[in-house]
Amino acid sequence: MNLTQEQQLIVAHAGGHAKVSAVAGSGKTSTMVARVRHLLKQGVPAHRIMVLMFNRSARDAFSANLTAVLKPTGLAPPEVRTFHSLGLRLIQSFCKRGALPVRTLLTADYQVDLLAKEAVKQAMEQDDDSRDWLAKDAMEGFLTFIDLVKANTRPPTSLFDELGLDDSLTYFIKAFEIFEQIRTERRVRFYADLIHEPVMAILADTALAQWVGNHVDHIIVDEYQDINEVQQQLLKAIAGSQAKVMVVGDVDQCIYEWRGARPEYINERFQHDFANPANFTLSYTFRFGHQLSLAANYLIHHNHQRDRKLCRSFPGNSKTQLDCQIDDTPHPILSILIDWQNQGRSLSEAAALVRMFAMSVPLELALMEAAIPYHLLGHERVFECPEIMALTGFLKLCHGGAQFSLEIITAMLSNPHLGLKRVHLEALARDIAHAPHQAPELILTQVNRDTPPFIKRQIEERAVAWKEIQQLPAKTKAHELLSVIINKTGLFDFYHSFSSRLSQAENRIKTCQAYVSFAQRVNLPIANFLDHIDHLQQRYTKPDGESLLITSIHRAKGLEWPLVILPGLTDGSFPILDDTLESMLTNFEDERRLFYVAMTRARERLIFIHPHDQKLLQQQQAGASRFIPPIDNTAPLASRFLYESNLRLSGRLGDAIDADLSSPTNHKDMEIPPATPQHPPSSQLSAVDYKVANAYLAAIDSPLPRVKGPTRDKKVTGAGKDGFLKIEELAEGLMVHHQTFGTGVVTAVPNRRQGKVKILFEGVGSKVLIADMAKLVGL
Repeated sequence: MNLTQEQQLIVAHAGGHAKVSAVAGSGKTSTMVARVRHLLKQGVPAHRIMVLMFNRSARDAFSANLTAVLKPTGLAPPEVRTFHSLGLRLIQSFCKRGALPVRTLLTADYQVDLLAKEAVKQAMEQDDDSRDWLAKDAMEGFLTFIDLVKANTRPPTSLFDELGLDDSLTYFIKAFEIFEQIRTERRVRFYADLIHEPVMAILADTALAQWVGNHVDHIIVDEYQDINEVQQQLLKAIAGSQAKVMVVGDVDQCIYEWRGARPEYINERFQHDFANPANFTLSYTFRFGHQLSLAANYLIHHNHQRDRKLCRSFPGNSKTQLDCQIDDTPHPILSILIDWQNQGRSLSEAAALVRMFAMSVPLELALMEAAIPYHLLGHERVFECPEIMALTGFLKLCHGGAQFSLEIITAMLSNPHLGLKRVHLEALARDIAHAPHQAPELILTQVNRDTPPFIKRQIEERAVAWKEIQQLPAKTKAHELLSVIINKTGLFDFYHSFSSRLSQAENRIKTCQAYVSFAQRVNLPIANFLDHIDHLQQRYTKPDGESLLITSIHRAKGLEWPLVILPGLTDGSFPILDDTLESMLTNFEDERRLFYVAMTRARERLIFIHPHDQKLLQQQQAGASRFIPPIDNTAPLASRFLYESNLRLSGRLGDAIDADLSSPTNHKDMEIPPATPQHPPSSQLSAVDYKVANAYLAAIDSPLPRVKGPTRDKKVTGAGKDGFLKIEELAEGLMVHHQTFGTGVVTAVPNRRQGKVKILFEGVGSKVLIADMAKLVGL
């Protein structure tokens, strides 16, 4: 095995515990396989080594690599397990000892879904709550809550408060108690219980904890940034006082907070629970070239919950080209894919990664119209998602359609929801399916003397809205009617009020907005628009050959493609902006890590699709890596993460490094190469934010001249002559740094004339400062 010097140091580590901080594409698997081989050759028995993975596919891939490497040596491989398989083995042992009850393991998702629905229904009945219809809309949130409770060792009440969930979701706590009661009565356990149950038993029984620990001498944990509290407790228990633990991970790729993972585990908790670890770094990526390494470094440099490592492209990596495309008509994905195929490349080598599946709607519609095959992983296709089924159903209602599927009517009655119990809603849907023209009257029949006033008013308003929609002119343009429907039904208010998470509400709203935008683009009357929709649906067939993959960034983690497309990069969509200022700081860091993961999936070409943003062009021209929120939010801006990535400087400097490395002379006084169309020419490579670039040049020992700071006449939004922010550049939502108070977010600018700004600082609280004296730096 050919290993870098960094890898060799890790493999040969002979001390106690160790933490390896690894960048994306850094060859973690090869390093850990070599580490295991080294331990075996040093005489450590295979049964005294344990390798832990977070999922079955990672375990299988690691086992296959390890077996192949060990085959020539004749050495037997050690145990390679997932945390859950280890938990299952402990449960089996604990049951034999009588420490845990014998229960049937249920592994199908639908089984936990059914029990969760039953628990929510019982919780609402016990509280005399008629909103059992909430069970369907909030089920995803409740299932996530169950997983989070099972990922922790604290009671659900404490976790609910810590998560800051809305008061309307307090039934989650009661529902969880009922969920556990039913599970106990039926003597079943689910996937999430495989770690939670044995860990809680260990924490409650010192003798059991002593029996579990000290059976291995070495434990290796991959993807440690994904660990949660119960997994950390399990790791501590297995290690005991004897095992030497080596963990490998990347805090910049910690994106599973909704499963209980948090950056502090790899940043702080490891050295707290496993004292005095050696610290190693895998800083070379074997996946992508210098342009992308530079941009990724610039982006993630803005996070504070991280280590200070730089991602470096390994010498000989293929060049990775960065490109920005304006989100326009026709959708740029069409020309991107056509150009890709004209170069002899396959659609199967490309992936479009989305922050929310609402971002896939414009892609799907454009691809359908152009007959370009695609497959969507992790979500319903565009015309199967309930939001679009509902809006299409209202268009048919206006057009006077006589045939409605039960599925479409149910979607119409649920978006927004009437507030009826499920059994009554299903009966009403069947009645309307038989007589669509009588829908308003049939809706009103749901009101009786026992109907709560709020639900009664809601039903009456909805019946009026349906009647008004029926009476709208059938020749109306589809996009005009869709806007009327959304307003009359109060659809977006409903999503905000009854979605369990902000991201869920935003996804639903932006799905609808994308559909309206599509209708506006085709600009057809209702009848023609519905015909067009039918044509697209009939035209689409599930691809059996090569096709473009569209999936979420979360699902893409650990994968890579030659071509990666990131669409929908509008600020507010990515990052999703939390409406609570207290969580804004953490939210930005979470979202920035997600963007980092998305970027680093590319090998050869990475394309960002964003709205036209003149300010972004100005900042890139200046080589600035900062985002200043506008005072007037009328026009959509490109994602702040595009600003922070310093794409133009990253592109030009990456080109220069590639040209230098390919030059036979490799002179230190070499000039910057001619600019490409993506990276316009400049007489001198200078930038407002140049420190990351120069740190990168030093890290790769490049002979290129260092990037210079701006000349006096170089202007960039967001900094005065001394580099500090001026009062006119401060706006709500801007993240800043203060020398004394640390990182904060601007919450108000109450008096620009007096230069006053109000800032919420992390861990300090709100402060009113004078901008000229505060010496604020934009982040």
